[in-house]
Amino acid sequence: MRRTVLLLLTFAFLFVGCGGKKGSAIAKLTKKDGPVDRQKGGSEWTPADVGTEFFIGDAARTADGGAGLEVVGGAQIAMQPHTILRFGGKDGNSRIGVELGAIDLTGTGNYAVDGGDLKLSKGTVRITAKGGGKNTIELTIGDAQVSTINGGTISLEVGKVIDLSMEVSVTTIDAGVADAAVADTPIDAPAVAEGVDGSIEVTGKKAEIQRPGSTTWEPLPAGAGVIAKGTKIRLGNGTTAKLTARGTTLDMGGGSRATLGEDLVITVEGGAVRASAPANGEGKVIIPGGSISLLATPTGSEVRVDSNARETKVTDTRGAAKLIGANGGELAMNRGESATLAKNGTIRVIEAIPSYYDFKMSVGETVTIHDPKGATAVQFDFGGKCAESGFIEMDQDAKFRTAKVSGGKVSANMMVGAGGWAYRLRCTTGSGDSAAVGSGRIVVLRDAGSRALPKQAATNDIDADGRNYRVDYQSVIPTIAVRIKGEGAPFTLHMATEGKDETFTGNGPKILVPGTKLKEGTYTYWIDRNGVKDPKVSTLKIGFDNTAPQVYISSPQNGKAWEADIDVRGAVLPGWTAAVDAVGIPIDNQRRFAAKVPKPSGNALAIKLSHPQRGVHYYLRRGAR
Repeated sequence: MRRTVLLLLTFAFLFVGCGGKKGSAIAKLTKKDGPVDRQKGGSEWTPADVGTEFFIGDAARTADGGAGLEVVGGAQIAMQPHTILRFGGKDGNSRIGVELGAIDLTGTGNYAVDGGDLKLSKGTVRITAKGGGKNTIELTIGDAQVSTINGGTISLEVGKVIDLSMEVSVTTIDAGVADAAVADTPIDAPAVAEGVDGSIEVTGKKAEIQRPGSTTWEPLPAGAGVIAKGTKIRLGNGTTAKLTARGTTLDMGGGSRATLGEDLVITVEGGAVRASAPANGEGKVIIPGGSISLLATPTGSEVRVDSNARETKVTDTRGAAKLIGANGGELAMNRGESATLAKNGTIRVIEAIPSYYDFKMSVGETVTIHDPKGATAVQFDFGGKCAESGFIEMDQDAKFRTAKVSGGKVSANMMVGAGGWAYRLRCTTGSGDSAAVGSGRIVVLRDAGSRALPKQAATNDIDADGRNYRVDYQSVIPTIAVRIKGEGAPFTLHMATEGKDETFTGNGPKILVPGTKLKEGTYTYWIDRNGVKDPKVSTLKIGFDNTAPQVYISSPQNGKAWEADIDVRGAVLPGWTAAVDAVGIPIDNQRRFAAKVPKPSGNALAIKLSHPQRGVHYYLRRGAR
């Protein structure tokens, strides 16, 4: 019999510290970004709020949002969306089983592995359930080692994914199998019919089948076997299965139900599953209200299916697919897109990848986009970094825990909403996905660039009286006038910052410090009167006003029809340069710019403004639709 590697996160110290009391909490829910459910033992799923405690035998499940848990002893677990983990174990030792999706485990300590252990040092590993009893482990931060069954040791490397054949139990929406354990059956027992055309591999003890023409459910033992047309399959808690027929593979989790049709097409009856087709192969699954066609692509195609009593959610996770409603509606889907299908065949789009682009950028750039609309269709050019194809992951969290995804051969389009985003490019081949080969940041601001530029302040007055002052400038640092009270001329003003002291002299009542002599930062300053230091020491903090406009675009107006050559006009504060399509636009002595430029290839004209300290900013203008 095939031996599996079982990842056991053991917390024996938990019970020692509690005097050996049975029933002590293993973990507590500390954060949730969406609905989180708890399953107590083998009971029904119930909603869980922050503060909910989990015990041996319990499971946690996320939906569209992530969640955070704190394990007794200090370890932190970050659950990704659509993830299930179970706190198994017995006799004072708890183990965490990743049953579906992925978790990030952060901490320091030794975590037992069957035949060895995982040693984590101030780091984070990501454990991902792949279905069919297979998982991966990836080090993202810190140091970690995994001991192998034969006594060897593997040092994990950041970004390198290691495949582990793990004993994984998958739990999901509504289990159709009673909580009573299914009787063990010898692996070679004839639990499936003869004259078969499908194959199945089961991990766990709670799998059952219903033979064609029968109304009785029979236990299906763990292991690989064949399955007849017309057979129904259902899985209980802690069990997974891989069902393959007619080029389609269905990775089933606990609580899922499926039927192998007479035509060898698999029907998903309920629960959470993944359906996939191999590279250059096609596949099909039937779901309540319609079907999903998996299209032939060089990297293969895969969709995640989550079916409940009301509707079925479909998310394209690789390649391409077509969602077909029973009422005749169709939706072409690419990687990163999602939709729901109601039982009456109605399709509702949740996340769509735009077929057009407003703005085009190369992977690796970091830019700020000023868009009157507040949401920009961005095309990311791979720049030849991927030999076959690739995909962009984008998230406001630089760890990409809840990333939006879009794929393509040489580029990928993505709708980027207002806010700051991290993105990265990963390449796709028939054998899997690579680590990041390029990354950057993108910020989208709802801004038309139509606010008037601020006027420069001639001087800012402050006193040498022992108090603290702050000056925020909008264009250039102004001249600072330090007022001096009392006698003692000549006066010497000391301005000290970063270990350097610069002096300015005068007879009062003010000493002027030119803005060109100052920079952003914090100064301490004081006065010497006739060579004697004044006891009153003041501070001055100079900062940049990020809310002040730096660029003014007067032409073209957004939403107006474009001429053959577009008239671009505007003004900038000192230090900025202007360009369109990498062609520089001269700026005159009044800091104004003007040029005639051709129509853009995308949906929007991008006016590039650059500043050595403020970065690269693009101001978008769209023509009439």
